[in-house]
Amino acid sequence: MENKKSFILYTDIHETVKLLDNENAGKLFKLILSYVNDENPIVDDMLLKIAFEPIRQQLKRDLQIWNNKKLVRAEAGRKGGL
Repeated sequence: MENKKSFILYTDIHETVKLLDNENAGKLFKLILSYVNDENPIVDDMLLKIAFEPIRQQLKRDLQIWNNKKLVRAEAGRKGGL
């Protein structure tokens, strides 16, 4: 995720994760970490695909918001430097 050092994981996934057994919950967490570290993970397990997809979509939305804020702040900094 473009050299980002952090990401937001929302608490509303708790209900979904509670439905998973511990092994699949751990696999989901590793999948999330792999995704945010730009490793482009491939998911073969349909259960994990279904659990991961809403998380992936939210991460993509958050990244777009972060990129927009970064551009606005860079422009403000450029104007302030003039």
